[in-house]
Amino acid sequence: MLSNERHRQIISYLEKKNTVTVQELTDILYASSSTIRRDLSELEAQGFVKRIHGGAVLTAGSTFDTPASLRRTQQLAEKQRIAELASQFLKPSSTYFFDSSSTASILATPDVKIATNGVAILSNMQSTDKLSILSTGGYLRSPWDELTGNLAIKCIENMNADVFFFSCAGFTVEQGAMELSDDNVAVKRVFYRNSKLRILLCDSTKIGKLFFFNSFSISEIDYIITDCCPAYPGYVELLGDKLIY
Repeated sequence: MLSNERHRQIISYLEKKNTVTVQELTDILYASSSTIRRDLSELEAQGFVKRIHGGAVLTAGSTFDTPASLRRTQQLAEKQRIAELASQFLKPSSTYFFDSSSTASILATPDVKIATNGVAILSNMQSTDKLSILSTGGYLRSPWDELTGNLAIKCIENMNADVFFFSCAGFTVEQGAMELSDDNVAVKRVFYRNSKLRILLCDSTKIGKLFFFNSFSISEIDYIITDCCPAYPGYVELLGDKLIY
């Protein structure tokens, strides 16, 4: 098993249990204890877990931010479903803002112009006669593969788009969309101000989760696209026509 896949599974397990021993991980992942200890050391160096005697604990939920390399391997079926639903908003000869989300990166976008702060989108898509990809520039926030800071903000302020597609770290009807980084929020707010239609792409695993920074209230979001009906009571009624699943 590749190290990235082990890291993804370790984080997934910790998100459910919050703490894990080296022995548990060797049994679950069929890896040697030395390999697991090395994986935990690498994740700790990136700030995603804290090593304890015999194992590790997940960094507090309000400060944990999954790296892009792991996000791209998680909830793939759900993201594909969301992308299919979001495609109804893709129109020829239109302009779009994409944030750095892994869901936005899989949207099929022929004959449009896109501006994004997502490094994966910039590297995976190629500009053609019909598809124009523009980078916001800015400070590279690693390992989340997103461009932030004043340079990115200044660039976005000079552009306008028909639609802004964006994701979030968590979502509740009380708080709306939330993030773990205020730098990330600052960039998204500028995208928001310079777009006509704002669409949240939110897989069902994020619904009901609280994080530190509020980004957008429900009243600021035109549509919320998710992969299935929210399991939380009242969400369908409260979100009404905004909700697409």
